[in-house]
Amino acid sequence: MKEQNREIQREELRALLESWRAGTLDEREVHAHAETLLETAGEIPQYPDSDRRSIAAEVLLQLDILNHQLITTEDIPAIEAFLKTPPGQELRGWAEWRSYWKQLDLESRRQKLVSNPYYCT
Repeated sequence: MKEQNREIQREELRALLESWRAGTLDEREVHAHAETLLETAGEIPQYPDSDRRSIAAEVLLQLDILNHQLITTEDIPAIEAFLKTPPGQELRGWAEWRSYWKQLDLESRRQKLVSNPYYCT
Protein backbone atom coordinates (compact mmCIF):
# COMPACT_ATOMS: atom_id res chain seq x y z
CA MET A 1 0.00 0.00 0.00
CA LYS A 2 1.49 3.32 -0.96
CA GLU A 3 2.02 5.97 1.65
CA GLN A 4 -0.16 9.07 1.25
CA ASN A 5 0.58 12.69 2.07
CA ARG A 6 4.15 12.09 3.16
CA GLU A 7 6.01 15.33 3.66
CA ILE A 8 8.61 15.93 0.99
CA GLN A 9 12.08 15.96 2.50
CA ARG A 10 14.56 18.56 1.34
CA GLU A 11 17.38 16.10 1.96
CA GLU A 12 15.92 13.69 -0.61
CA LEU A 13 15.78 16.46 -3.15
CA ARG A 14 19.32 17.61 -2.38
CA ALA A 15 20.59 14.03 -2.83
CA LEU A 16 18.77 13.81 -6.16
CA LEU A 17 20.33 17.08 -7.31
CA GLU A 18 23.79 15.96 -6.20
CA SER A 19 23.45 12.74 -8.22
CA TRP A 20 22.43 14.79 -11.24
CA ARG A 21 25.35 17.19 -10.80
CA ALA A 22 27.78 14.27 -10.43
CA GLY A 23 26.48 12.66 -13.61
CA THR A 24 25.24 9.58 -11.76
CA LEU A 25 21.76 10.45 -13.04
CA ASP A 26 20.74 12.23 -16.23
CA GLU A 27 17.74 14.50 -16.69
CA ARG A 28 15.45 11.59 -17.60
CA GLU A 29 16.35 9.72 -14.43
CA VAL A 30 15.93 12.84 -12.29
CA HIS A 31 12.50 13.34 -13.82
CA ALA A 32 11.54 9.69 -13.21
CA HIS A 33 12.75 9.87 -9.62
CA ALA A 34 10.78 13.08 -9.07
CA GLU A 35 7.67 11.35 -10.43
CA THR A 36 8.17 8.49 -7.98
CA LEU A 37 8.64 10.91 -5.07
CA LEU A 38 5.51 12.75 -6.12
CA GLU A 39 3.50 9.53 -6.25
CA THR A 40 4.80 8.54 -2.83
CA ALA A 41 3.98 11.94 -1.36
CA GLY A 42 0.38 11.71 -2.46
CA GLU A 43 -1.59 14.85 -3.18
CA ILE A 44 0.48 17.91 -2.39
CA PRO A 45 -1.55 20.69 -0.81
CA GLN A 46 -1.16 24.26 -2.03
CA TYR A 47 1.01 25.72 0.74
CA PRO A 48 1.35 29.48 1.21
CA ASP A 49 4.82 30.83 0.43
CA SER A 50 5.35 31.43 4.14
CA ASP A 51 5.01 27.69 4.90
CA ARG A 52 8.36 25.89 5.09
CA ARG A 53 6.84 22.91 3.21
CA SER A 54 6.12 25.08 0.17
CA ILE A 55 9.78 25.12 -0.86
CA ALA A 56 10.31 21.37 -1.11
CA ALA A 57 6.91 21.01 -2.77
CA GLU A 58 7.82 23.62 -5.40
CA VAL A 59 11.17 21.99 -6.16
CA LEU A 60 9.62 18.54 -6.52
CA LEU A 61 6.85 19.85 -8.76
CA GLN A 62 9.40 21.63 -10.97
CA LEU A 63 11.63 18.54 -11.23
CA ASP A 64 8.55 16.56 -12.22
CA ILE A 65 8.19 18.81 -15.28
CA LEU A 66 11.85 19.68 -15.83
CA ASN A 67 11.73 18.82 -19.51
CA HIS A 68 8.93 21.37 -20.04
CA GLN A 69 10.49 23.99 -17.76
CA LEU A 70 13.88 23.53 -19.47
CA ILE A 71 15.57 22.89 -16.12
CA THR A 72 19.16 21.71 -16.49
CA THR A 73 22.20 21.12 -14.33
CA GLU A 74 22.93 24.85 -14.71
CA ASP A 75 19.99 25.46 -12.37
CA ILE A 76 21.18 23.18 -9.59
CA PRO A 77 22.89 25.96 -7.57
CA ALA A 78 19.70 28.05 -7.59
CA ILE A 79 17.56 25.05 -6.65
CA GLU A 80 19.93 24.14 -3.83
CA ALA A 81 19.95 27.71 -2.55
CA PHE A 82 16.15 27.66 -2.50
CA LEU A 83 16.16 24.35 -0.61
CA LYS A 84 18.61 25.82 1.93
CA THR A 85 16.24 28.65 2.81
CA PRO A 86 16.37 28.87 6.62
CA PRO A 87 13.22 28.57 8.73
CA GLY A 88 11.44 31.90 8.98
CA GLN A 89 12.99 33.14 5.72
CA GLU A 90 10.58 31.41 3.34
CA LEU A 91 9.25 34.63 1.79
CA ARG A 92 12.80 35.79 1.06
CA GLY A 93 13.58 32.37 -0.42
CA TRP A 94 10.56 32.58 -2.69
CA ALA A 95 11.49 36.09 -3.80
CA GLU A 96 15.00 34.95 -4.74
CA TRP A 97 13.61 31.86 -6.49
CA ARG A 98 11.25 33.90 -8.62
CA SER A 99 13.95 36.44 -9.36
CA TYR A 100 16.29 33.69 -10.58
CA TRP A 101 13.75 32.41 -13.10
CA LYS A 102 12.80 35.90 -14.29
CA GLN A 103 16.41 36.78 -15.11
CA LEU A 104 17.05 33.56 -17.02
CA ASP A 105 17.25 33.84 -20.81
CA LEU A 106 14.88 31.02 -21.69
CA GLU A 107 15.14 31.62 -25.42
CA SER A 108 18.90 31.09 -25.25
CA ARG A 109 18.36 27.99 -23.15
CA ARG A 110 15.78 26.70 -25.62
CA GLN A 111 18.31 27.10 -28.44
CA LYS A 112 20.98 25.23 -26.45
CA LEU A 113 18.58 22.36 -25.79
CA VAL A 114 17.08 22.09 -29.27
CA SER A 115 19.32 19.09 -30.08
CA ASN A 116 18.27 17.27 -26.91
CA PRO A 117 15.01 15.48 -27.79
CA TYR A 118 14.12 15.02 -24.14
CA TYR A 119 13.42 18.71 -23.63
CA CYS A 120 10.26 20.31 -25.03
CA THR A 121 11.80 23.09 -27.07
